[in-house]
Amino acid sequence: MSPLPARVHGPGGEPVVPLPGTVYWVETTILAPGDPEPRRPVVVLDAPVTLAGTVTVVARSGSDGFGVEHPADGGLGLSARGHFSRRHAVPRLAWTSGNVTPIGSLDDTVFAGVVARFTR
Repeated sequence: MSPLPARVHGPGGEPVVPLPGTVYWVETTILAPGDPEPRRPVVVLDAPVTLAGTVTVVARSGSDGFGVEHPADGGLGLSARGHFSRRHAVPRLAWTSGNVTPIGSLDDTVFAGVVARFTR
């Protein structure tokens, strides 16, 4: 995978507005337990307007061979091919500058594929 951005804030930090279609590096401690990586790129599918509720994301993996394929994307700093493969619900209160770093918008075609596969 690509090099990770430097961490600027502690684990708390300021609230960050989650935007559907945007890719973020996230601390995997806010995802489901057991992820071997310290940080992982995810794309936001859906997010509440308030600080209540959950942010629905799909994580990108370079080792999962299933899900929605995504080529390497230099614009997002992702140097290897991967798959958006696992859906997660993240508490909106955990969506802070210490836990997430926005890296850019996902290509519309790939995002449409992620939405089609992971929303029902």
